[in-house]
Amino acid sequence: MSFILSTDTSCDIFRNELKARGIEYRPLVYTIDDVPHFDECSSDADYKAFYDQIRAGKMPTTSQINVVEHEEYFTELCEKHDGDIVHLTLSSGLSSTYESACLAASNVNEKYGKRVYVVDSKGATVVQRIVVDEAERLRDGGASAEETARLLEDFIAHVHVWFMTTDLMHLKRGGRVSGASAVIGTALNIKPILIINKNGGLSVVAKKMGVTKGMNYMLDMFDKYQAECTTKAKVYIPSADSEYAEEMKQKLKALRPDCDVEIGWVGPVIGAHTGPNMVGVCLLSDKVREQ
Repeated sequence: MSFILSTDTSCDIFRNELKARGIEYRPLVYTIDDVPHFDECSSDADYKAFYDQIRAGKMPTTSQINVVEHEEYFTELCEKHDGDIVHLTLSSGLSSTYESACLAASNVNEKYGKRVYVVDSKGATVVQRIVVDEAERLRDGGASAEETARLLEDFIAHVHVWFMTTDLMHLKRGGRVSGASAVIGTALNIKPILIINKNGGLSVVAKKMGVTKGMNYMLDMFDKYQAECTTKAKVYIPSADSEYAEEMKQKLKALRPDCDVEIGWVGPVIGAHTGPNMVGVCLLSDKVREQ
């Protein structure tokens, strides 16, 4: 391998799969009932168990990896491996994890005389997964760490996601929408559609009445962006244990039968904020993020 590839677990690739692919990882942390848990999901059952707890009334919270923790992790990698490291993080628009990783990498680079290149995925869950897959392809193709970090900056701008939250009361309990907005939105059956924008943050792009209209909006966006796409890459459906994921998959296949469509888990780090049943579509396009 031309460099060591690393990520945090917001990518939501099964941890045993990461190990099998030779990808190092740093677990993120979520807390339930004041008990912290490392995000070490390696099976469908692990993810389902997390959402079962939310449906039972638990309200998980998340915490970020600080500079000291990142430095300990990068030090371990430097002592374990020869060569440079490319580390992919959860979006800087959603967390300070990227900033902490950059500070830690600077300290480690001075100490070990090798480079830790920290790359902001400007995404999470299946968006970050697509970036990890591309970094792995570059690694296995012999690209250097420096070249990979540079190429990923452009690549990331071409990864798009639209997703729909269905549980406004969960967002209210987590303090992410007001009580009045949650009650009115629930009464009117409003489903907000969000994207991860070009800066890696969240933007609401539509509000639809009902799940069907919300799904149709996302399908229209997929149709628009895949129409100019020459890359027959995998299309992901991010699913927070959603009952709508399989329906979305069938509709996507009807639009583009040649696509490899996979339902991908939305893990605890993001699911703690969206609640269960969030569903969306994510693809690599020739078009860049416009918003």
